[in-house]
Amino acid sequence: MATWTKEGIQQLLDSNPKAVQRAIVAIYKRQTADEQASKTTRVHNSVGFSAIDAQLLTSFAEQIGRGRTLSEKQLTLGRAKIKRYWRQLMEIANGKNEETV
Repeated sequence: MATWTKEGIQQLLDSNPKAVQRAIVAIYKRQTADEQASKTTRVHNSVGFSAIDAQLLTSFAEQIGRGRTLSEKQLTLGRAKIKRYWRQLMEIANGKNEETV
C-alpha cells in the first residue's frame, strides 16, 4: 500500500472534484458534535476545521451530506480551503484514523 504525501494529497485535490468533497466531509467528521451543530470551532486541538473555515466548510459538508454536489464556485473555494488540511487528510489516508479519503 502506497503512503500518501502532502504532494499526493494536494495533486488529488487539484485533479478530482469528488476527492475535494470527500475531504471536506472527512474533516467535518473530525469536528465534535457541538462544533458541527454550531458551525464553529470550540476545541483548539488541531483536528477538524480551523475557526476561520468552520462555518463555510461545515455548510459545504452538510450540503454534500444531503446528497447535493458543490457548485463550481463552491468547489473552487472548497478546494482552496481544504488543501490547507493536507496533514489531517494524510493521517486519514494513511490509516491513522478510521476515515478514508
